[in-house]
Amino acid sequence: MKLTLPKLRFRDKNKKKTPQRKPGELRASLGEIYALTALILFEGLAKRLVKSFEIDKAIDRAGMNVHPVLYLSKALLNTFVVFLAVLVPTTISLLLASTTLLTKIIMVLIVITAPIVTFAIYLALPSFRAGDRKSGVETELPFFMAYASAMMRGGLSIEKIIERIANLRVFKAMREEAQRILTNIRIFGQDPMTAIENVVHHHPCTVFRDLMLGYTITLRTGGDVVHYMEIRTQEIFEARMNEIKRITERLSSFLELYIVIGVIMSITIFVFFAVSGTLSAATAGRPVGQVQASLFMPSLYNFVILPILGLVVLFMIHASQPKTPIPLTIPYYVLLGMAPLAALSFLATLSLTGGTNALYGSIGVREVQSLMISATVAALVLSVPPWLSYRALMRGHRGLVSATADFLREMSEIRKTGLSPEKCFVQLSTKDFRNLTPIVSKIGVAISLGLSIEDAMRRVLRRIREWFVIAIFRFLTDTIVVGGGSPEVIDMLARFTQTLSEMESELRRRMRSYVLLPYFGAVMLAASPIIIIGLLATAGGISTESLGPLMAVLGLGSLVNSYIMGLIAGKTGELSVAAGFKHAALMVVITTIATLLAIKQYT
Repeated sequence: MKLTLPKLRFRDKNKKKTPQRKPGELRASLGEIYALTALILFEGLAKRLVKSFEIDKAIDRAGMNVHPVLYLSKALLNTFVVFLAVLVPTTISLLLASTTLLTKIIMVLIVITAPIVTFAIYLALPSFRAGDRKSGVETELPFFMAYASAMMRGGLSIEKIIERIANLRVFKAMREEAQRILTNIRIFGQDPMTAIENVVHHHPCTVFRDLMLGYTITLRTGGDVVHYMEIRTQEIFEARMNEIKRITERLSSFLELYIVIGVIMSITIFVFFAVSGTLSAATAGRPVGQVQASLFMPSLYNFVILPILGLVVLFMIHASQPKTPIPLTIPYYVLLGMAPLAALSFLATLSLTGGTNALYGSIGVREVQSLMISATVAALVLSVPPWLSYRALMRGHRGLVSATADFLREMSEIRKTGLSPEKCFVQLSTKDFRNLTPIVSKIGVAISLGLSIEDAMRRVLRRIREWFVIAIFRFLTDTIVVGGGSPEVIDMLARFTQTLSEMESELRRRMRSYVLLPYFGAVMLAASPIIIIGLLATAGGISTESLGPLMAVLGLGSLVNSYIMGLIAGKTGELSVAAGFKHAALMVVITTIATLLAIKQYT
């Protein structure tokens, strides 16, 4: 029997082992080389620009952890790289290709404007970051005040409260602020009051800055900080109610401006397009290139200018509305997943309705009808599944904040009888709190099985998408763990929750009244282009068959803009773009029906 001995490998102790660099370390070293190159080339100019544009203050307000000189040096280097990336191919094109004078002017303008826009973006980025930091803190500030007041009444110091907030996942913006304060305390050795003052000194949110500076002054002068926090909390809630009114006024201004520009002015422009297209079709012997060129401006306006205007309005509405740290991403993933199926459904419907000639450039009245029906089917395939997923996520969430306030009031009353918080949950699990009833029942059952309140809350609230409810129950858990859950603290949380419920109801009620404006715009844009074309064709004795391409451009353009109006309606009424898929599907159907009826009437 043959035995095989294992091979022995001897390691040379004198041989130095080559250290292996991880991919992250390689990227870091390349970033350091790039930053060093930027400093070598542009440090002097960056120092002068920092003083001129006050970039140091802007970066401090934005909370960006970067040196101002390094930031501008990298901005200048990136601007130079963009300039070279645009200049080289443009120069080659101008030297080798024969282009018209207009094309040359456009290419030169691109070379000039590209680096200017790049540098302008870097200059504006700290201001945008500061705006995001301000809006995030303003949204979470009432919850922070409610939590801090409850914790202070439970006997916690401000440093302990900051430590807990730095680890609470229900916060996002306030957690980052708490982490900055802890960094000053633990790394730079500052006392809590000094750390707070250094963080909020240049903070973009003036309410938060005044609040925290007032707290430090009250604490240093020996005042009643608990009373101070409760008074300021009430003031912040009242100011938030007034802010909601201002938000609705701004949103109404955005929507009215969009309706005026996007609908009323669009109808005027459509008249011009219809007249121009009809004259092009009526002109005998006109070159084909000039007839096709008459579709360029309608296409540019319908598929570029007007959709961009709608998306800008949608972004402005999103920036004005309060945001929560819990994003709804599943509907958008479903939207991306349905995009290929929507494209296939468009082609299949186009084939079934006999409009495949449109793919080869031959567009008549039949092809226009086929294109409208196919685009509608594709829009429905694209929109309905995301809306159903959004509806499934938000099912049972309506009225949860108000029900939570009722639950806390009941718990405060029962707690006054001397029952422990655990027994309060078990006893309340048999009562009716509307949509909150399943949540309370599951928490009571989990506690009855021996789980702690914190574990029970974590298990039950895992599937809840309403951030207000998650935050309030998180606060309730901490008040029980820290201060024993006294009736006074629970009653204070109930009052705060009731105020939040009234704020939410007021915001949704005011927003819901503006949902009809996008519907009005979609109906106005639906059939007006086709009606105008039909009237002009009838008056001029022109066959509508020759106006098929123009009818297709205006009809499909109305369809696209109606879809965007539906997203705006959802964002306005339910504070979520995902809710707009339902409105978008309805508006597309309305637009298609109106367009098909108009085509049938004038053909």
